[in-house]
Amino acid sequence: MAPLTYLMNHPVYFSVNRKTVTRAIWIGIFVAFLPIPMQMAVAAILAIMARVNIPVAVLGVWITNPLTMVPLFYLAYRLGAAMLSMPIELWPSEHSLLEMSQGMGGIWKATLYGGVVLGLSVATVAYISVSIIWQVSTAIRYRERKQRREQRDRKAQSAETDDPESTAKQNPGANPD
Repeated sequence: MAPLTYLMNHPVYFSVNRKTVTRAIWIGIFVAFLPIPMQMAVAAILAIMARVNIPVAVLGVWITNPLTMVPLFYLAYRLGAAMLSMPIELWPSEHSLLEMSQGMGGIWKATLYGGVVLGLSVATVAYISVSIIWQVSTAIRYRERKQRREQRDRKAQSAETDDPESTAKQNPGANPD
């Protein structure tokens, strides 16, 4: 249990900053397109190895949920089959178990290949998009905070010059009239 305690207490695995979140999103989305079991565990292990936000990486895997898994993996299969110059089959011609298991070799290969290509491309686009959005929103928040600070300083300066009692308090020897 000691390694898990270390992971749970280490701040990098749960920190929310642009570096850890964008990299975790990349890992999660890449793993989501791989036609493998236990995607969440794989994403968590890769997040630990990359020292990024574990929950974000695990959540990124849920792009392939029970509703989207079939269309996304079919797209991966079609892409992989096209890239490997394989004929696209919806179902093996024979419905026997032996024929289906032999036919799955080509389907599996094409789906894995297409999944890796899709995963790399979609994860990279998501990484760049989230990074740009994060930087722009940070710049906007910084600019707004700077404008509020400047407005507050201008109000404080105008209040000091408009209030004769405050100037008398600041300059006790000065004659207000």
